[in-house]
Amino acid sequence: MSGVVRAAGGVLLRRRKGALETLLVHRPKYDDLTFPKGKALEGEPDEDTAVREVLEETGIRCRRGPELASTSYTDPQGRPKRVRYWLMRPDGAVPRFEPDDEIDRVAWVDVVQVPEVLTYDRDREVLDAAAALTEPVYLVRHAKAGSREHWEGDDALRPLSTKGRRQADGLAEAFARRPLVAVVSSPTVRCVETVELIARSHGLAVRTVDWLAVGAPTAVTREEILGLAGPAVVCSHGEVIPPVVRHVVDAGIPSEGPLSWKKGSTWVLERDAGFPSMARYEPPPRDRAPRG
Repeated sequence: MSGVVRAAGGVLLRRRKGALETLLVHRPKYDDLTFPKGKALEGEPDEDTAVREVLEETGIRCRRGPELASTSYTDPQGRPKRVRYWLMRPDGAVPRFEPDDEIDRVAWVDVVQVPEVLTYDRDREVLDAAAALTEPVYLVRHAKAGSREHWEGDDALRPLSTKGRRQADGLAEAFARRPLVAVVSSPTVRCVETVELIARSHGLAVRTVDWLAVGAPTAVTREEILGLAGPAVVCSHGEVIPPVVRHVVDAGIPSEGPLSWKKGSTWVLERDAGFPSMARYEPPPRDRAPRG
């Protein structure tokens, strides 16, 4: 982006007395309330700029999370400027804030009240992107499909079996009262068929993505899932879901239920302040026909 001023910053969230709060900084030069951010140094990656600027403006050393929305505008010198933002969390204890000429005060503000106090409308989209990462992601392994050995066509086209369709019906019932903003799936037919009833009942379309397919780089899949706006359903395979769950559990996040991923099962990834806070296993729905 030649000629564009590069800048980056961070959005910090915390939960206090049940309320979700974010950190804003006040710049006396502009008399504004905004998120901590600043221009990149020569040759400095945007990711490093974001962490450095948050540290310099707030005194808080942070760890980066998912990338959020970016903003673009014309700076006071008339130059085009782009600011990239990342969700962040403190890496250790939060020190006492020391004001200076650039930032004279910081404030933790309830996200419900933030839109009223932010100086710039463009920052509201960034806040919305951060708040969406506090909602859960549901990792669904596709329901039972026909036998791979007996399927003669392209394996990506292998559909659900009769038992799998019963599981898909059960999943739609289980998600009927859960709010959702997105249903995302591996492109394979068996994955799409597993969640299309869930999507339809919520007035959504199933979005297919390659990063949920078998063979997708695990790091990319994990990053996409953890950065997905929620609440959202994600449907994938037995080769894809276990590494994501294990990564979360190995990081010390509390979990409930066995480390299992039966076909049609769900792993619920709860997120607090934008980062995983709990992983919970939900067994698959029954796949037998009702008696009678």
